[in-house]
Amino acid sequence: MKRTRLSPEARQEHLLDCSAEIIVMESVSYFTMEGLAKYAVVSAPLIYNYLPNRIVLLQTLLKREYRRFSDRTFEAAKEANTFKDIVRISVKSNFEHYAPGSVLPMLITQPEIASIISDELARNARFSAAYLINKMAEHYQLDEDRARLIVQLSSGAAWSAAEWSSKGGLSRDDSIEIAVAYVLAGIEHLTSVDSDGLQRT
Repeated sequence: MKRTRLSPEARQEHLLDCSAEIIVMESVSYFTMEGLAKYAVVSAPLIYNYLPNRIVLLQTLLKREYRRFSDRTFEAAKEANTFKDIVRISVKSNFEHYAPGSVLPMLITQPEIASIISDELARNARFSAAYLINKMAEHYQLDEDRARLIVQLSSGAAWSAAEWSSKGGLSRDDSIEIAVAYVLAGIEHLTSVDSDGLQRT
């Protein structure tokens, strides 16, 4: 059977796709260029023509995955019509960021690999937090400190949901919806009591 000749861009994308599949199946630490060559059914020298070493390959993969993740989150945020939509997008975004079995969190926890996007990570984290804090303060007339704490707790809820879902307890969608309901219920409670814990009238 005749092989299809790929363009340089398509070839690199194919190599990155194969790399992601290997990492999800085996882990970052077991990933090698030789293993990729066997998996992708190409020669090792061909891989080095596109990606000169293991670290560069993994950093290139991380940049691609993180930008896809950021683009999905940004596009979803533009479609949000209610505060509940914003909370769901935030929880879903954090869920994807933390979910075991996804290549993004597996790469982002490796310092030598994640260093390539450290500035972008910090910038996006600041932007996302500021956006959520402003929306929450505006919607519930909260002071900034309370809004900031709630945003942090929301991130924790998403992490717990991702961890629980990975153990087969619940589906991804059910885990996200429960985390959203948990966060919204917490916000409603916090905004209904004063600093002494008394119900506001």
